[in-house]
Amino acid sequence: MKIAVIGTGVVGLTTGAGFADLGHSVLCVDIDAAKIAQLSKGLVPYYEPGLQELVTRNLDAGRLQFGGAPSHALRDAELLFVAVGTPTDDHGEMSLASLWSVIDRLEPWTGDSVKMIAIKSTVPVGTADRVEARLRSRLPEECLVDVASVPEFMREGSAVRDFFDPSRIVIGVASPETGARLELLHRRLPGGIIVTDRRSSELAKLASNAFLAVKISYANEMAALAEQTGADYPSVAKIMGHDPRIGPLFLNAGLGFGGSCLPKDTRALVRLADEAGAPQTLVAAAVRANVMLPLRTVRKLEAALSDPGRRKVALLGLAFKPGTDDMREAPSLRLAAELLRRNPGVRLTAYDPAAGEAARKLLPGAVKICATAEEALTGADAAIIVTEWREFRLFQAEDFKKWMNRPIIIDGRNSLDSEALNAQGVVCIGAGRLPAIPVEQIRLPGELLPKS
Repeated sequence: MKIAVIGTGVVGLTTGAGFADLGHSVLCVDIDAAKIAQLSKGLVPYYEPGLQELVTRNLDAGRLQFGGAPSHALRDAELLFVAVGTPTDDHGEMSLASLWSVIDRLEPWTGDSVKMIAIKSTVPVGTADRVEARLRSRLPEECLVDVASVPEFMREGSAVRDFFDPSRIVIGVASPETGARLELLHRRLPGGIIVTDRRSSELAKLASNAFLAVKISYANEMAALAEQTGADYPSVAKIMGHDPRIGPLFLNAGLGFGGSCLPKDTRALVRLADEAGAPQTLVAAAVRANVMLPLRTVRKLEAALSDPGRRKVALLGLAFKPGTDDMREAPSLRLAAELLRRNPGVRLTAYDPAAGEAARKLLPGAVKICATAEEALTGADAAIIVTEWREFRLFQAEDFKKWMNRPIIIDGRNSLDSEALNAQGVVCIGAGRLPAIPVEQIRLPGELLPKS
């Protein structure tokens, strides 16, 4: 099949390169001329594991091409995937400006075959209906078009794996013929295919992300309760996760959710529900709880470290999750701002294996971006694990004691072996668990422990 994809972010590029790898002829289009120039040379301009190799392989094979003219996207293609950004503001208003720009620029085509447009972007319920009505109102009658909703469920950091091994494939259509054609296209992928109506498909995407957000916020609320009652939240989560009705995923406590999907999709769902007269009080509460997590972490640091405004604190990890350089709504941004607001004078250093340059443009100028974790930790009085990169789990207690002025670690992701670190003289305070040794027993170089 001849396929066109508009939008070359992680979703659009992975979709295009993935279908090219399955043998289809794919044209990926973007209005960003600089990005298209890079991609045409085989260079992926952001970090996503496996995507560079996938693009290179199919570009070299001639199955994948790049262009910058969205208006011509349907001229030769049988199917057009739309994967453009739909950001929301703080009130949940979702911007469809990029989507409508694409739709309004599509030019008429010749021939009597039905062109399919599949919307992969996350959109409000009813958008596919409106897109089809808008196209049919302005295109000639002979230009037959059928719009579908085919939401993406990719996770940044594992988008390539999620394309080739999806948990499910959702196809929302208004006509059985388009449903059959899209089902045939996806049949080579192993995920179960669910064909439904367009509005159910659109709501399913929002509902799925909102549920995950609620589960994450619930986990963090339970972790806070565990700290106040002396329970160990990781043990609690393990017990809950063994219940098949609950499951173990998304029960980890930490600094909350960020990125390009969960924050904006939850806000959008809350607004949509309010306007529809069916308020989503649980989702709204989850959003509020998530916003409070950086403050909770700062207070934990303040309890462990006297006078943070005169200290040096290292942030390890800046991207919203490991495996990506995406800084959109990353918890590190709120955490750094809160640290500086509450403790003027604190010296902040930061390191991330992939997102350093992206973070430099978004973090306050007072934050020093370092080239290595060792540089960030050297001379620090405390460190906060913000993103659970594997690199950080390889550090030993001796590394922290050698590099840091005072080895106090706030493990915001429960990614370290806190028991082992505490046993070796490093205070490691996780989420939902307390340190095994008192903070006051950690001494500065040259200090003596207080007499018992």
